[in-house]
Amino acid sequence: CINRIMMMSTVDVCVIGAGLSGACIARNLASHNKSVLVLDARNRVGGRLLTAAAANADLGGADFGGAWIWPRSEPNMANLLQNLNVVTVPMHMDGISMAYIANGKRHVIPDGQAEMYAACGGGAIRVCGGASRVVSELLEPHSVRLGMRVTEIDYNDKKEVKIKCIKNNANKNDNPTIIKCQAVVLAAPPKVLARTITFLPNLPKQKTESMIATPTWMQEYGKVAVSFPTNWWRQQRMSGISIDHVGAVATWWEACSGSEDDGNLPTLAGFVTEQGAAMLRKVICDDSSYLFEFIIESLKRVYGVDANAMGTLESVASDNEIKAQGSSEQDGLIVTNGVITVSYKSWLEDDLTNAKDDTVVDFTCDYGDRDLQSSVEPLFFAGTETAA
Repeated sequence: CINRIMMMSTVDVCVIGAGLSGACIARNLASHNKSVLVLDARNRVGGRLLTAAAANADLGGADFGGAWIWPRSEPNMANLLQNLNVVTVPMHMDGISMAYIANGKRHVIPDGQAEMYAACGGGAIRVCGGASRVVSELLEPHSVRLGMRVTEIDYNDKKEVKIKCIKNNANKNDNPTIIKCQAVVLAAPPKVLARTITFLPNLPKQKTESMIATPTWMQEYGKVAVSFPTNWWRQQRMSGISIDHVGAVATWWEACSGSEDDGNLPTLAGFVTEQGAAMLRKVICDDSSYLFEFIIESLKRVYGVDANAMGTLESVASDNEIKAQGSSEQDGLIVTNGVITVSYKSWLEDDLTNAKDDTVVDFTCDYGDRDLQSSVEPLFFAGTETAA
C-alpha cells in the first residue's frame, strides 16, 4: 500500500504539513473518499507537537512544543481526544511552588496557589505520553512522505496543480519529485510558507505580505526538559511549578509524573525565552555537554534543594561519562549523565518555525486574519496561525 501511494503521480489533495492541523484535515478528507498525500519537510510527524520520548525513551515524555489542552475553552480538541481514546491527565498543582526573583531571594508559594504562577494557568490537561501521540493516531503512515521540502507550487493549470519538492538528503544534482493533485492545503506557518515556497503565479500581494507579517507560534521560545529516576518534587510536597527571574528557564512545571503510563520517567519542563536562549547558546557554544551542569545547578537554586534531595548524587556517578547527542535546532539536544537526562529544543533556531529572509513588512498580522484564511483558486490555507 505504501508503494502504491508513493508511486501515484496524481492524488485528489496534497496536504503540506504533518502537524495537528494537517493531520486533522487529511483524516477528514480521507473519510470523504479523497485520496490524500501529506508532505512534511521534517523527518517526523507532529510539527510543533514534539514529544521528547519519541526520540529517546530516557527522556520521560515531555512535550517540547504544544503541551496543554483546556477542555472548557477547547471543546473540539477535548472531543477529538475522546474519540481517539487518548488518555489525558490534569496538570499537577498540589503542593508548594517556588519563585526566584531578581534580587536573589527565593519565595515559597503556599499550597493552593500554583495555578496563579503556572505557565498553563488553571484547568489545563496534557496527553499521557506526550501530545505528538495525537498526530500519530490521526495519520495513516502510508499517506505521509517525510523529509520532503516543497520548493514550488505551480497552479497555472486550472485542472492540475504541480508540486515540486526535494528530499532533505538530496544531492545538488538530484531531480526534484513532482506531485500532481487537484487541490493543495497548506497547513504550516504562514511566514515559513511565504519564505520557502515559490508560487506560480505569485500569490496576491496582500496575502503574501500578511503571511510574512504573521509571527509563528513558538518562534521566540524553546523548552528544556529534565528527566529523573524518582519524582523528588512530589516526595517533598512540591507542585513542581516555579518561576525564575534569573536563569535561562523562566518557568518550570511537571511534564510527566513517571507513573501510571504518564511518561517513562518523572520529568520537569520549562520555557526558554529569547533572552534565555542567548544564555544557553553561550553555555553550549564550546561543549554541548555543559548544558547538563548548568540546568541542574539552576534547578537546585530555584527549588532550594541539594543534589542528594534531587537524587543526582546516587544517579550521577563521578566515573559516568556525560553523553551529548542531537541539536537544539533540530529535534533537541540531549545530554545524559547516568540516568539523569537534560534536553533542550530551540524553536527560535528552527528554520521550519522561525524562517528568516530579507523581506520586511511594516505591519503585524493577527492570527486568524481574513487574508490568511482566504483561498487562492485550488490552494487552501490552514494551520495554527491561520485558523486561530
